[in-house]
Amino acid sequence: MEKRIFVAVVISIALLWTWAAIAPKLFPDLVKKPVPQQRAVSRSTASKSTATTTTAAAAKTAGAETPSEAAAVPAASMAPVEAKSEEQSRIDSPLFSAVFSNRGAELISFQLKQYSIDDPTSKQKFPVELVKARDPRRSDFPFAIESKNPRLDEQLNTALFALTQREENGVHVLEYRYSANGVSATKTFRIGNDYLFDFAVTLAPAVPYRIVIGPGIRTLAPDERDSQFIITGNGIVETNGKLKILAREKTDRISIINDVQFIGVEDNYFMSVLKPVKAGEGIIRRVEIKSSDPKAPARKELYAGLNATPDGAVVGQAFFGPKQTTVLEKFGLEAALQFGFFGFIAKFLLQVLIWINKFTKNYGFAIIVLTILIKVVLYPLQHKSIVSMKKMQKAQPKVESIKNKYRKSKTDPEQRQKMNVEMMKLYQQEGINPMGGCLPIVLQLPILWGFYGLLGRAIELRGAPFIWWIHDLSAKDPYYITPILMTITMFIQQAITPTSVDPAQKKMFMIMPLVFGWIFKEFPSGLVLYWFVQNILTIVQQMIMNRYWKDHPAELNKD
Repeated sequence: MEKRIFVAVVISIALLWTWAAIAPKLFPDLVKKPVPQQRAVSRSTASKSTATTTTAAAAKTAGAETPSEAAAVPAASMAPVEAKSEEQSRIDSPLFSAVFSNRGAELISFQLKQYSIDDPTSKQKFPVELVKARDPRRSDFPFAIESKNPRLDEQLNTALFALTQREENGVHVLEYRYSANGVSATKTFRIGNDYLFDFAVTLAPAVPYRIVIGPGIRTLAPDERDSQFIITGNGIVETNGKLKILAREKTDRISIINDVQFIGVEDNYFMSVLKPVKAGEGIIRRVEIKSSDPKAPARKELYAGLNATPDGAVVGQAFFGPKQTTVLEKFGLEAALQFGFFGFIAKFLLQVLIWINKFTKNYGFAIIVLTILIKVVLYPLQHKSIVSMKKMQKAQPKVESIKNKYRKSKTDPEQRQKMNVEMMKLYQQEGINPMGGCLPIVLQLPILWGFYGLLGRAIELRGAPFIWWIHDLSAKDPYYITPILMTITMFIQQAITPTSVDPAQKKMFMIMPLVFGWIFKEFPSGLVLYWFVQNILTIVQQMIMNRYWKDHPAELNKD
């Protein structure tokens, strides 16, 4: 039995160690140098005028409605239409602040007001910016046009569109029009108070083109770039009701996907996606962007886009926002919420944590309460496990007697078979279940993996503080205090747990806490907190049961 437990523990350690080792290599961070988030709005222009407008707070959002194909204004007129200077329009809602520029009629900033990042330079917090910072000479902000004609792309993505803006029932409408050199384009955006908004693009004459968002998604904060658990810049697409994740490093130069429900780019906590209403195929395109450092390798980043229909139109909805359960369910994007292996357990644990947090007002204490509940649920199995181990310890002299009887016949299969038969007969007589000690560990592994996926991807726990030095349960303990405490409790647990292993195996078991502590030191502090509390509860349970059996040995004599 002890060997099976040992194998189960070794396998779990190997899985955790392997994942921690290969994750940063498979999904390295896109950004190598910090770029202040507030600079993402800047563009290279000779003159600028800024028009700022604010949506009505009580209005019905455009994102809650399905855009009609009529929203695409026909781009039939070839009379010259162009603005004289660059103009930026800011739309503010309680959730976000969006900035559009008439240069290319593109989205140049989308800041989430309810989520922030820490700037170590200024020691201040800034809203999360979902439009990735880039070289100001580039003009490929979200909703840029790509075609087979580079000159046409440059013309449309640098042109100064004429802007007409208005409010319709609290929905802010931006209508951009441009016409020159035999081409006419119109881009219309309808933005309300929610993360989802409508867009419509038309181009005449109707040449093949696409609307793209990217490259990548947002500029990571310094602590996020240092984390091996932040996976950023992967493509995400739902097609025929199935979700696909396209790894940034492994995606082909261009991938064309039919029957797209939504397509975009994501990281652990946020995503930018397009939902087609009238459009052609979806595309994920990979590019390599050279670093300013000549010695640094080029970064691989992804664009996502929608091809135009034959009549030159792309109509749909865009979502720039958090991967929060209620938000994604509201807009039919719940498939994007993936928690990895044992994700169904992670989703259940998340719902329970959210419910508990209504009372605790602190996700750290919610994790502690949930750990206690899990312990209560698993108590009957753990009780049987300890009973089985106690019985095994009591029967150990008889086990050793049988082993000694066949010690000289280790290479004889027939004798080994007879020894196994005698062992099983002894177990049956003593009421021992050889697998009884393994079951609780096996059941703990899915829960551990569920917590692992939960704490690395649930935006509800992003930046959630606990107490004192733990300011983010989704990040590692900066002072490694909780991993040290977890390791100590594992040693105590090993010392008081009944065992029948030989001295060599016992020494190996005593090494396990050090191995776990070394691995867990880089894990999210919320996961370490769960394991630490689990250890404390097990120690208390073991101490009580040790005393109980001392006074009530009848438990061990049950068949």
